[in-house]
Amino acid sequence: MNYSKMKLNLMVVLCMAIGVVSAQTPSDAVMMKPGEICFDFTYGHGSWNEYWEGDSLRENGNIGTMTMQSYTGGFMLGILDRVNFLAMVPYMKNSPSGGVIADVQGFQDISFFLKGLLYETTLGKGTFKTLASIGYSTPMSDYVPDAAYPIGLGCPDGIFRGILHYDADMGLYGRVDGAYHLRGSAFLQRTYYYSTQGYYSDEVDMPNAFDYNAVVGYITPNKKFQAEAAFMAVTTFDGFDIRRQDGMFPSNDIEATRVGINLDYYDLLTKGLALHVNTAYTLAGSNIGKATVFSVGASYQFPIWGNNTEAKSQNP
Repeated sequence: MNYSKMKLNLMVVLCMAIGVVSAQTPSDAVMMKPGEICFDFTYGHGSWNEYWEGDSLRENGNIGTMTMQSYTGGFMLGILDRVNFLAMVPYMKNSPSGGVIADVQGFQDISFFLKGLLYETTLGKGTFKTLASIGYSTPMSDYVPDAAYPIGLGCPDGIFRGILHYDADMGLYGRVDGAYHLRGSAFLQRTYYYSTQGYYSDEVDMPNAFDYNAVVGYITPNKKFQAEAAFMAVTTFDGFDIRRQDGMFPSNDIEATRVGINLDYYDLLTKGLALHVNTAYTLAGSNIGKATVFSVGASYQFPIWGNNTEAKSQNP
């Protein structure tokens, strides 16, 4: 594996980590009623031909344009009043336009979350909510985290997120959230590697991370159309920069800031069916590709038990 191909490593993964959003997520303020379920499928497409080596923006001519595709399925279930359960799994495909190494594809990490509405009150002319989610993700297949075009980080990840949401007057709303990622070790298919020093081991101690988001949005009076402008960022702790003329490594430092637009149309053709379109563009970063990401998805929401004639804390 040569230098130029190894350099793609986690940049491929993290370019898709932010910006692909589905109907209900662990970071929004949507809560399903008890006994209600929402199934979702999202297709994501991202590409880049420049990357940051540390803070220096460079081209990777040997690879050309890296194209990343994801197919993510999941569901969100109201299990108790103010408590929801979420699960999702993506199938990833990474394809360079140049080079000699074939595409890499497969199932990435399966994720499970519990999300709860902690507090809700009237504030001014609107409603203020605090929510929290806790989750866990782990590799679903035996993909190699330090391969030429890896499809995932290859480590377990515990995710602890807090959410503040305010529904203002005239359909406007705002939301901020932040999550700490407590990561376990990744395992390589070799018994020696060099990061800041040499290790005779196949186990890599992965740096923990923090991500945060800010959203301003509007929803029409009939609750059918919703538009959001979003700012998204992620940073790891303790990692190190790509060394000049060296390949990327799973425990490198990753920084990224992005902006995006999210559009949702509810009750499309029939009640409960929704269409979701999302875009994101990388403004700045460190040890990551300068990617543009687009996704489109559909969700279907319906009751499976109980009396769901009244919505409680229901907020597209």
